[in-house]
Amino acid sequence: MAILGCNTTLYHSQDGATLLSLCDPRSLNSAPTESQCTTSYWSFFNDKVKSVRASTAAKPLFDVAQKTSPTLSEWSTVTVDEIDKLIGSAPNKTCQLDPVPTWLLKEVRRLVSPFIALLFNMSLATGYFPSEFKQAVVRPLLKKNGLDASELKNYRPVSNLSFLSKLSERVVQRRLQAFLDSSDLMPKTQSAYRRFHSMETAVTKIYNDLLLAADGGQMSGLCLLDLTPAFDTVDHTLLLDRHQRQFGRRDNVLDWFRSYLLERTYQVVYGGNASRTVDISCSVPQGSVLGPSLFILYTAELSDKIDEHGINLHAYANDSQLYVHCDRCDTASAAALLEHCITDVCDWMSANRLKLNADKTELL
Repeated sequence: MAILGCNTTLYHSQDGATLLSLCDPRSLNSAPTESQCTTSYWSFFNDKVKSVRASTAAKPLFDVAQKTSPTLSEWSTVTVDEIDKLIGSAPNKTCQLDPVPTWLLKEVRRLVSPFIALLFNMSLATGYFPSEFKQAVVRPLLKKNGLDASELKNYRPVSNLSFLSKLSERVVQRRLQAFLDSSDLMPKTQSAYRRFHSMETAVTKIYNDLLLAADGGQMSGLCLLDLTPAFDTVDHTLLLDRHQRQFGRRDNVLDWFRSYLLERTYQVVYGGNASRTVDISCSVPQGSVLGPSLFILYTAELSDKIDEHGINLHAYANDSQLYVHCDRCDTASAAALLEHCITDVCDWMSANRLKLNADKTELL
């Protein structure tokens, strides 16, 4: 099962062990076993996160001001009808952690919906996210077609979660988004995971601004920022602090998010082989329902930092676009302004345990 190709590549983990990540005929005279590939994937992902955390550990933290905003201290009741509709509209995807296939659960949803609603209401009322829901199976997926499949850095660790875990997250996501929208707390320059906001609207907004500046005889500078690895290094303590200070989380609601984030585990699965269980000390899970929204709230303060420089920002999930317009005679000062802003963005990222990917950050 040599899906990675047949080039010889050795990966060195932080503990000094040398792991065969690809087929090396000189050492094994055969394709790598599923166990070897699983170990290589796990070590690469784990060491990548450790490296980013280590490089940002000594950075000074920016103060997060307490904001006066509406508070969310308790969840609304989950109804049986709500659960029935959510199960019925769910895709027929099944995780290996599920005791029954999703299609079967959908067939009997009218029988099980009252029990699931009771379980979720108990979870929300007590501020406790069941430990069984915190287990994930990570299957490395190529980030996009055409990338070199022999390079471990070209893979994304996507978490496969149990059906009930993701269903519980959908229940919370609906309530969280309704609160954010009604309280006008969503970042206005963020186009991801919001109704009437998409990749298309983000691109259209930036492109339109550039055309308007050109029509006015101005030049534009555009910087495309890329994070590595964005979701995987989110600091739980900082995230929970932002929930409380900036987004009005209180009491059972804050306790639920704390329970949701802490003591999560995962296993990397390749073929029929699984790595050992790994404890997660940071991150919001890729592949989860709440992960993207939590990341957006984690980085919401960044827009305020960029506004201080008079630079335009528009973001989609973890991709941020900074741009500035100027007259032809002011290009030097505009470039200096943009450079200063990018420096402050780098400092803010490091203070928040995030890291810009210099190789993929572009300036036009």
